[in-house]
Amino acid sequence: MIFIVTSKTSLKRVVVSSSEIEGVKIALLEDDQLVEVYFEEADEESIASSIYLGKVENVVPNLQAAFVNIGEGKNAFLREKDLCIPRPRNGKTMKIEMLKPKQKILVQVKKDAMGLKGPQVTSYISIAGRYLVFMPQVANIGVSKKIEDQSERRRLYDIAKSISKGEGLIVRTVAEGISAEKLEEELQNLRKRWDEIQKTFKRSRKAKVIDEDTGILDYIFREKIDGTVDEIIVDKRKIHEKIVEVVGTFKLKHQPMIRLVDGDAFRDFGIEKQIIDSLSRIVKLPSGGILYFDPTEALLVIDVNTGSDTSGSDSEDLILKTNIESAKEIPRQLRLRNESGVIVIDFIDMKNESERQLVTHVFEEELKKDKVKNSIGGFTNFGLFEMTRKRISPPLRDFYKVKCPVCGGEGQILSPYRLFKNLMHDFENFKEKDIGEIEVHAPLTLKIYITDEVVRSAELLTKTKIKIFFDYPFNNKYDVKYRKKFYNKKS
Repeated sequence: MIFIVTSKTSLKRVVVSSSEIEGVKIALLEDDQLVEVYFEEADEESIASSIYLGKVENVVPNLQAAFVNIGEGKNAFLREKDLCIPRPRNGKTMKIEMLKPKQKILVQVKKDAMGLKGPQVTSYISIAGRYLVFMPQVANIGVSKKIEDQSERRRLYDIAKSISKGEGLIVRTVAEGISAEKLEEELQNLRKRWDEIQKTFKRSRKAKVIDEDTGILDYIFREKIDGTVDEIIVDKRKIHEKIVEVVGTFKLKHQPMIRLVDGDAFRDFGIEKQIIDSLSRIVKLPSGGILYFDPTEALLVIDVNTGSDTSGSDSEDLILKTNIESAKEIPRQLRLRNESGVIVIDFIDMKNESERQLVTHVFEEELKKDKVKNSIGGFTNFGLFEMTRKRISPPLRDFYKVKCPVCGGEGQILSPYRLFKNLMHDFENFKEKDIGEIEVHAPLTLKIYITDEVVRSAELLTKTKIKIFFDYPFNNKYDVKYRKKFYNKKS
């Protein structure tokens, strides 16, 4: 069987929903299928990309890093490679060792705090506009790889080089077709912003934010509203008016329709249901195949399964079809779930190299839709497919889930029989103690094991009365209480 992999133009929508309780929620849809979702909680905002006056708390040469107080609770983590100062001439001293406690330093947040870790920062500052990313401390000029037309790439590179004054510039994808005058105008505004940041840093002493990223709406304007979006749907009039005003200033090849709707847009367009579905460990594929997503502390493991018997004559066709469907679906799931770090995919074994190349090609084409930086390692000698995806913000599951209080996030608990055996072992230990009465609170799952005969035997063993209550709320534990014997002293 020959598989022809084709691509089609999708209907792209951006849905914006807002409430006082939940804050702002934004979804990106392709043919009504959810591909990305963003949150700005009413009581918790991201500080990624914000610029701070930091104070060095301590330097740890062994970690090649320093901890910096930025006035946000947890100290920020600054790695040596993110420190923008010249390397010492002697070649022995590390750059990080040149920092001193309480020293002022200008830093920008690369990653939000996550779990016990504080935010990660860099002293290489970059200021993003709509068309350009301005990097005042370096001199590199670059053009987005997503602009594939070579003549346009050359035109934009030449413009960037001519308007730069030794600063670094990255020309963004949405700058395609934009005039030199428009690019220079934005660069002037970015320079003014940088001047204000430097002035504030020089006259300030305390750790504080100097330049805040403007929030999720402005991020979406800057990063997601390009000439490929067909429609923007909004459920609040005030936000609708702002979007109409801002998007109207964009020079887009294809201007999106902006529509105000009544009610809850996330609910009415089925987005909440798609979010809940995306939190599942299991994803079903059209041909009957199944994807299993298993995040660990070190990496994300994705297992691909046909979901049916593969011993028949058409098994090779089914395997290839399932792998191709997986290569299309996994990149969408990574965007939607916002997974990052090391990702290992166990595709179903393929017998020849041409099939592996086809699956890799499909995977790479789908990844082009993802604006988050990624790197593909490809198939290893053991047939596993490796890649990495840059972490920008916490995964979607962190917004919706907490660790299970029963299993502690392991996904497994002791079997009822093993729990029963542990309880019997505790009774063995009690026989040597001077105990008056034992009270056991056990989960209902142990009732089939703790019979009246078992209780009588345990009472004979411990030489005391035992009361059993099947009311413990968790299936992986029990609670044992006991009273020591009370003796009346004779005079």
